[in-house]
Amino acid sequence: MTHCMKPRLFFILILLTFVCTSCFEHRRYSRREIRKDLIDKGIPVKIVYYDTLGRTIRYLKIGSDTLPRKMVLLHGSPSSLEGLRFYLNDPDLQKQAQLIAPDRPGYGESDYGWGEKFISRQSEVLTKMLWQTQDHRPTLLFGTSYGATVASRLAMDNPDAFDRLLLVCGSYKPGAEKIYPISKLVPIFSAWIPGFIHVADDEKQNHYPHLVAMVPLWKNIHMPVTMVHGLEDRLLYPVNPLWAAKQLVNAPSVDVIYLARQRHGIMWTARPIIKPLMIQELRKLPKQHVLTSSQLD
Repeated sequence: MTHCMKPRLFFILILLTFVCTSCFEHRRYSRREIRKDLIDKGIPVKIVYYDTLGRTIRYLKIGSDTLPRKMVLLHGSPSSLEGLRFYLNDPDLQKQAQLIAPDRPGYGESDYGWGEKFISRQSEVLTKMLWQTQDHRPTLLFGTSYGATVASRLAMDNPDAFDRLLLVCGSYKPGAEKIYPISKLVPIFSAWIPGFIHVADDEKQNHYPHLVAMVPLWKNIHMPVTMVHGLEDRLLYPVNPLWAAKQLVNAPSVDVIYLARQRHGIMWTARPIIKPLMIQELRKLPKQHVLTSSQLD
């Protein structure tokens, strides 16, 4: 095998690893696609960029400010807003709530390729989005995969900013996930590897200490929590939601839903279950939520 073929083969192996095991979607949701999907159909959309803590973050605000509810959606890893496109474009969800979804740091159009390995820092960066969208409407916080982990931290750091928490196939228990040995070689072959894989690998390699740091913070969550997980998830093990449920000592209710014969990609393979569950959680929101600026300090 020639010298130039080795990096290429390695890249293919890395790419296949992420395709087979992750919430894989690295495409950026472009303005042209947003116009085709939403704006041209008469759906109110705001594309917002903001700077905070040295980062530039993009988020979409879909639907009118007059809608009675809001849902904040956090994508997985490696992914972007593109990974939530099916749900953001769904007319049934659009009727239920205003949808607010960022590209997390390092993905899409939020400093693509420059990630943030600290879960706490991701929460800090996304908190400004809460500032910009705060009002009196009840809010559902949704996260999937690594986005579920970040959503958990966001709820811990801003316990009064949300009314319900819906988490899908997340990582919560330190060490309860598969780490593929080949991923440790990513930095060595950085010149041949796309930025989104660098970001995802950096997040994954640093999961453990940041999940440990979150352990004493689970008690800060005092809203109803629903967690969904595939029983055949080989990436983030099925023990994760049960472990998290034991930590949620101040949540008024905790529901754990396991899906039989489902692996990690249930946002795609279990759409007929996930979408109705989102609508159900939105309908359980209270009539009004009062959010003050001091609650986001």
